[in-house]
Amino acid sequence: LGFRTLYPPVSQCLNNSCLNYRKDLLRRKMAKMRKIVLYTLADGACAAHTVKLHCYTCATSYSLNYSVHKGIRTYYGGVPNIIEVGKHQFVERDVLNLFVGMMLISWTSATNGSRIYDTCLSHSKNQPPSWPFNFQLRTEHVWDGFVILALLEDLDKQSEFLVVPHTGDQKDRFTLAMQKRNQAMAHSGQPEWAHWCNKCCRVWPGENGQPSQKVRVIVTDGITIGHPCCSVLHCSEPLSNNNNRFCPGHMAQESICAVDSCGSQVDPGFQTCSQTKHRELEIKYTGTDKGFFQLRDQLVRQKVSHPNDSFEATTNLANDEHVEELYLSSHESDPACLEKSQDSGGKIRARFGRKRTHNEQIMVRPCGIIVARQTFFGSETTPQTVDMLQKVFCTPGSMPEIVIYDLGCQLYMHLEKDNNPLLASVGFPVDVFHWKSKHKKSNVACAFHCNPTRFPELLDDIGGSSWFFNSSIAEQTNVWLGGYHAILREMGVDKFNFFLDEMIQRKNEMTKQRLEKDDVCVGYIPDLIFTTKAN
Repeated sequence: LGFRTLYPPVSQCLNNSCLNYRKDLLRRKMAKMRKIVLYTLADGACAAHTVKLHCYTCATSYSLNYSVHKGIRTYYGGVPNIIEVGKHQFVERDVLNLFVGMMLISWTSATNGSRIYDTCLSHSKNQPPSWPFNFQLRTEHVWDGFVILALLEDLDKQSEFLVVPHTGDQKDRFTLAMQKRNQAMAHSGQPEWAHWCNKCCRVWPGENGQPSQKVRVIVTDGITIGHPCCSVLHCSEPLSNNNNRFCPGHMAQESICAVDSCGSQVDPGFQTCSQTKHRELEIKYTGTDKGFFQLRDQLVRQKVSHPNDSFEATTNLANDEHVEELYLSSHESDPACLEKSQDSGGKIRARFGRKRTHNEQIMVRPCGIIVARQTFFGSETTPQTVDMLQKVFCTPGSMPEIVIYDLGCQLYMHLEKDNNPLLASVGFPVDVFHWKSKHKKSNVACAFHCNPTRFPELLDDIGGSSWFFNSSIAEQTNVWLGGYHAILREMGVDKFNFFLDEMIQRKNEMTKQRLEKDDVCVGYIPDLIFTTKAN
């Protein structure tokens, strides 16, 4: 194959503060063309060249995807067919879309995606042996391509430009842009937030001159995927480094004994104080004779069907949170945390290593459209679920008439205790499976208030023996989300949120296309705009 040469899509300066703005032609910055590797779908990894142009009036340089002026990189509008992912690496958009599709449909990690490309699509016969750069596609190239493509597509819909620092490390270049996108998603919600169709909204014509009635349904549930977080319960401040146990605001806790309720200072080189029983817990945790069994047990708990690296399917567990317990005999006490040991029946407990967020809580319409996602840091508690519900649907007219939850009875009792006005307009039935198999019928909330059979609008019209809405859709959606466990576990909070929001948005697009094919009157609730509720 002949070498391809990539030129900037502009020939005149676009800096509107430049005296040469849209006047004289730009000139080459260097006499020679720069050698690069171009990753294509049809021809594999190819040797290619790129040309950089320069405005000598304002010192702005122009590359294939962006211009650079005073250390700021500004991408051109739209989404290009070829995207620069490294100093000498460029990837076709079709290749990046292939990676995104594999992530979305088959949970393929960036590591496995790059290996698939190198194994099946690279076409080594097209690669000259004397080229100065390796033709192997690396994991970081796939991730950078994913991030850049998602950002450019999002900003293109808003007729905006991607602006990032040109200086600094590539791994940090898009962090602020991802944070901005994450904040926009939290402020504006998923694009399908106001979705409705005949599978998630039911309407009855009015009788005797009465207006028609409608019922909209939301199903919520949690899944235990997460990212490393501060070990202080419910703290949401990001870690400065993923290997840390505490966030910057709680870093002083590093010098406090790891045993629950012990406030003593640790000894140098240890995570516990000098109390004999506390040190015994740490020795048990770090002991070489226990290491194999600890690792085996942790691997069982963290086992996933889609490893991040299929060739080296190991899991970084060395820094993960591990709880050690020690039972005290009837004549023993722990002077450092006597009250705690008495309350726990003569048992002391220590927590070593990193903590992870507890779960991701999702809210899904019965048709499969994911409306919202939120990270729960300490536990999946009823107050947090209520708070999420009221924040997601704080816009007047947006609150669904039915909220299905496997712990709906606890939601009901919490709202009843607080005299929450939601009880007057929203029903909280337990999903059918959990109500039949896991709830006590002797409890009034379970047996009566949250009994799904008490909500005739949930039953099908044919004899009332089947269910109109899919009340298990959240658990079914969590099966899909669970496939990302290995990919997500070492991500920082910014990339974690960015990746999940992007995957959910793309899954919603696929779900919407399927619903349109099913002809179920897909649309949006009129005049409904997502708003946020102040904390």
